[in-house]
Amino acid sequence: MLNQLESLAERVGGKIKLIDQWLESRKNLLVTYYRLVGIKPNKEKNIPLDEKALIDFGHHLVDYLSSCHFHIYDKVIIQEEGASSPNLLIGQKAYPRLEENTQKIMAFYDNYVEKGINEDTILQLHEDLSTVGELLERRFSLEDKLIQEATNSWLSHHSSAASK
Repeated sequence: MLNQLESLAERVGGKIKLIDQWLESRKNLLVTYYRLVGIKPNKEKNIPLDEKALIDFGHHLVDYLSSCHFHIYDKVIIQEEGASSPNLLIGQKAYPRLEENTQKIMAFYDNYVEKGINEDTILQLHEDLSTVGELLERRFSLEDKLIQEATNSWLSHHSSAASK
């Protein structure tokens, strides 16, 4: 997922501050996820699961999801009320899927970060971490479409404004 993020950042980075911040936030989330599951980017050695890693991931997760739902999506999807831009149309299709994805991810947060891990939940945690990874991958795929469309729209708008 980090490689896909780096590729996306190379294509669209530096053009829109909001998207740059979004991608940086995603990177921070992924780094905490990898620490939690025992993967260090560019390292071979796995590290054991610890509660601090779980809490760090949980905080980044909630920050990321909150920022997306209450700040970023509105600005990227809805440029102006009643607009029928490509961003709005793509966003209208993607947003319900993103909301459903958020609910599933937040169930993980509620079960493990809020309640903590114990002997009864530790075995299920590893399976659920894998599921969260899959959910994040699906989410990022949807968001990437929004990011690409927002970037295209921004570039189109600014190139047409510059030619006037």
